[in-house]
Amino acid sequence: MPLLRSVSSSFFPTRAGIAGALVAALAAIAPMAPPAFAQTPPSPRAAAPLPLTTTAQLLAGVMPQGKFAANPVVADIVGGAAWRAHRAAARAGARQLRIRLAHMHAWEARHLPRTRGTLLYPFSGPDLINAYALFPDADTYVFFSLEPVGTVPALGSLDDIGRATLFHDLRAALNDFVALNFFITPDMAEKLQTDSLDGTVPILMAMMGVLNLHVDSVRPYDPFSGKAGAHPAHPVRGVRIAFTNPRNGHHQTLIYLAINVGDHALRHRHPGFLPWLRTFRNPTVLIKSASYLLHEPHFRLLRAELLSRSRVIVQDDSGIPYRMLKKAGYAVTLFGHYQEPVKLFHNYSQPDLEDAYTSAGALPPLPFPFGYNWRKEGGSGLILAVRKAP
Repeated sequence: MPLLRSVSSSFFPTRAGIAGALVAALAAIAPMAPPAFAQTPPSPRAAAPLPLTTTAQLLAGVMPQGKFAANPVVADIVGGAAWRAHRAAARAGARQLRIRLAHMHAWEARHLPRTRGTLLYPFSGPDLINAYALFPDADTYVFFSLEPVGTVPALGSLDDIGRATLFHDLRAALNDFVALNFFITPDMAEKLQTDSLDGTVPILMAMMGVLNLHVDSVRPYDPFSGKAGAHPAHPVRGVRIAFTNPRNGHHQTLIYLAINVGDHALRHRHPGFLPWLRTFRNPTVLIKSASYLLHEPHFRLLRAELLSRSRVIVQDDSGIPYRMLKKAGYAVTLFGHYQEPVKLFHNYSQPDLEDAYTSAGALPPLPFPFGYNWRKEGGSGLILAVRKAP
């Protein structure tokens, strides 16, 4: 997702309840009992924290199953008007997202190399859906963007009014993503810092509920604390989420850092970030709806790092410029269609990329929205860059 600039929210239509499409996309979840973690502001109704998987399911609008379905706190939540309304809204657009995810899974199985190591997702925001739909087998997902980290909502400590507010804010934050398949940065700056929704963690938890993932632990994370390169005046806020895919028992990790990765910040505030990033060897990289930041001269450091060390890069045209991928020696495969950038980013046209699409001939349309050109059915383009063997 973009960091500094994006398409104005007035450019896109909004539809009541469309955000709920995300939170009921997958059904029939069989939860396991994970360790609990909750940090949302306390309430007079303080209760023991719910298991993390149960919390993720409730945020996703999915009815908890198994032994925790009979938990008195869970029964109170699912019996309340707030969660019933949340679940009904979730069902409203479930079919739209279910179809999109099915297309993405089928496409990635056919076209993308298997990724069992690390997936880096610059400018990600809380977009686990695209990362997991395209790279379900990664061991570690490393996300970084400007959005605040946040905490796990303590649903059992909220009354029905508090839950109604939380669920409303959650759906508002997800609305653009479900409709467009990307977040709008100016909107996220507002929607992820409400009284009830304090950052990316609740969104990530809801997406894990959607994806039928077992959440094992959620812990604060600072990779630079006490290490050379840390800058005490500019601490990095982060979270480490351990989770398991119950379908295959694969234990996976998501690390999210709220960090500015522009050149000035990396030189003067977070000099330890790039050395830390290098500890993830031969990563796969996902870049989408990134406001063309990696086209800019003030993102040279991150761009050079990604070009020099990535095994595979999957991106839209807002990622690393096409000419730089070719110059760095990547084998590039094009999918879908090239369209001129949307009006807000009209200065980032890539004639060489357009010529490459023309030379490739009539390519099949990409069967899911990817990037800013989402309005025209099948109008998205995707670039797969694979480092050539030495």
